Amino acid sequence: MINTEVAAGSVAGRVHRRLARPNQDAVTWDRTRRGVVLVVCDGCGGAPRSEVGAALGVRLWSRALSARLDAGAAVDAALFEAAGGDGLAHLAALVAAMADDPAAVVADHLMFTSLAAVVTPEAVAVHAIGDGVIAIGDVRHEVGPFPDNAPPYLARALLGERPAGVTWTADPREVDLVAIASDGAGALPELRALAADVVFRNPAALTRRLSLLAEDAVEIDWDERRVVRRPALLDDDTTIAIARWSRP
Repeated sequence: MINTEVAAGSVAGRVHRRLARPNQDAVTWDRTRRGVVLVVCDGCGGAPRSEVGAALGVRLWSRALSARLDAGAAVDAALFEAAGGDGLAHLAALVAAMADDPAAVVADHLMFTSLAAVVTPEAVAVHAIGDGVIAIGDVRHEVGPFPDNAPPYLARALLGERPAGVTWTADPREVDLVAIASDGAGALPELRALAADVVFRNPAALTRRLSLLAEDAVEIDWDERRVVRRPALLDDDTTIAIARWSRP
């Protein structure tokens, strides 16, 4: 095994807070017998209750990935394909129980993007359905934006064709960190900079750091004798999950 540390945080963006709207992102992580699973889901801003879908999504992805991982599944694109199918089966049962019109339930509650990462001693893999920001070691991937600001959502499979995801893999002996973040983190120049020791020691530390970046700041330039106003860096909801380990 490798000693993997995990940190996660989430904050409502400045725009959502000014409109008194909730944070529509969700995050969770799980430590299994074989490794660690991280999941971030981002609810569609134009849907009235997409934070519900995001909260369901992170739990369904995490449980499905953890179960298949501990059952011996290889850490590759097929793992995410199968786990997504498991989650869709549960969502289909929920939608059928909620209404006769599945399209309305999906549109109102289940429009969320999905980012998931798996770390084991043998492999690291990250999967994305929709937009977001990913760091694997020192390599950054930005997924999206998509035409008409309409990224793919896993739950669209309940109404028609299942959207395809993108998977990246790496050797944990060659990298020492993986981070997944909702698209609000696109304003941050480097996700690795958030991976300070304190965020792994205190479960609330990463959320606090993001909260500071989501607030307008007022500073005094004493030399120039003037007030400097710094606008918030994070306008959109921003959620990040980070795992780091020491390379053998």
